[in-house]
Amino acid sequence: MKSKRIVIKIGTNVLQQSNRKLDHKLIGELAAQIAKIRDHGHEVLVVTSGSVGAGRELCSVDESRNTLASHQILASVGQARLIQIYADAFRKHKTTVAQILLTRGDFGLRKSYLNIRNTLENLLKYKIVPIVNENDVVATEELDLNFGDNDLLAVYLATLIGADQLFFLTVAPGLLKEEETQEGKRSTVVEKVEELTDEILQHCLPVTSAGGKGGMESKARSAGMAMSFGIDTYILDGKSPAGVSDVMEGQRRGTHFVAQGRKIRSYQKWLAAGALNKGTLVIDAGAEQALMKNKKSLLAKGVTRVEGQFENKDLVEICNQEGVRLGVGRADCSAKELRHQIKKQNLPKTGGKDPQSKPVIHRNHLFLE
Repeated sequence: MKSKRIVIKIGTNVLQQSNRKLDHKLIGELAAQIAKIRDHGHEVLVVTSGSVGAGRELCSVDESRNTLASHQILASVGQARLIQIYADAFRKHKTTVAQILLTRGDFGLRKSYLNIRNTLENLLKYKIVPIVNENDVVATEELDLNFGDNDLLAVYLATLIGADQLFFLTVAPGLLKEEETQEGKRSTVVEKVEELTDEILQHCLPVTSAGGKGGMESKARSAGMAMSFGIDTYILDGKSPAGVSDVMEGQRRGTHFVAQGRKIRSYQKWLAAGALNKGTLVIDAGAEQALMKNKKSLLAKGVTRVEGQFENKDLVEICNQEGVRLGVGRADCSAKELRHQIKKQNLPKTGGKDPQSKPVIHRNHLFLE
């Protein structure tokens, strides 16, 4: 079997028992399965939730009063406990683990992005299993640094290290859809997704899974992003730890989001998945055509609205008139300068070089989805 590099994201509810504390037995089973996968020559990076659940084992906090403060307390106490549990579980298989805590802000600067990549590459080189979690003590809903859930973090990391496969372990057997039968409605697993459509997203429950921050829609959207980057992605039942090994051995499990085979350069990976976007540019139909079909740079005259505050060389999202995200790019001017240019669009021309012909985002600094 060809050696592969894989990322396994383990959800909160997979790790928790009904009492909302960690399931140590399951963590041990997951460690055993990961050790088995590594014995076959594969490289594994783990993205884990569960720090809050681990914190509940060590301290009692009133979570009903100040949810942010209690979340931070439990996460900060639980993070040390969580990595200890993982370390103990992997030690039984003579495997060393490393703890890495990240926020989205760590991906915002290319230098720090490359530092993260180099660290992960060296850990994998020395046969160490990186255990990655979002730094919940810093990344809160009140700060523009959070991923919102570890699903997106897993995609960022899978893209960054050039993973072949990404596994989302959840409490569902896969992406479910309802079918009409003679006995009534029943839920069945969608075995394969080759394009993330509105119909696929309608199969997702609109609510967040109990105890977690993601939910099936988050996983489906994240899986759709990963497969667009050429990464085969799976949503599996994490309560059955052998599922990842089964898939790698060619068996069908859960929902497979089929990689589209698109290969992107390191710089584009950063633009696509590692960027902390500082604003949004809404463009007209002509500019959309120029970008998507004609492979041109984005000019100021094609921008109809500027959202957010950004400076020269900051990263911004690009959306069309319907609000559909088209991609991301590095701005060649500030939001203030661009707004000023847009205001001058309808003024009489006075001769000289037209400022509207200057690229707002050069083609070399664009990633289009």
